[in-house]
Amino acid sequence: MKKTKINRHERVAQVMLSGNPISPEEIKQAFKGTDQENLMYRLSANICDIRVNGGIVKVYKDGRRVKAYQLVNHSEFNSNGRYVGKPVETPTA
Repeated sequence: MKKTKINRHERVAQVMLSGNPISPEEIKQAFKGTDQENLMYRLSANICDIRVNGGIVKVYKDGRRVKAYQLVNHSEFNSNGRYVGKPVETPTA
């Protein structure tokens, strides 16, 4: 398997791999002290990239304000936050 750089939306997906609702503040805390810290104002764009690449993200809101994000299909992501899809079942003959 070819090793490539982890994209920003994959790092956000890594934080959300538990499958529990995660607040935007918790996601920003995970990036504290990294080179990606100043780009977290684009969090909604990163969530959109997760959705485009196969993720199902549920958004919890209070009016217009986002309270939490939840990665619904977290089992279809590897530990690097990359979408790998559903595991293929091999038929037993």
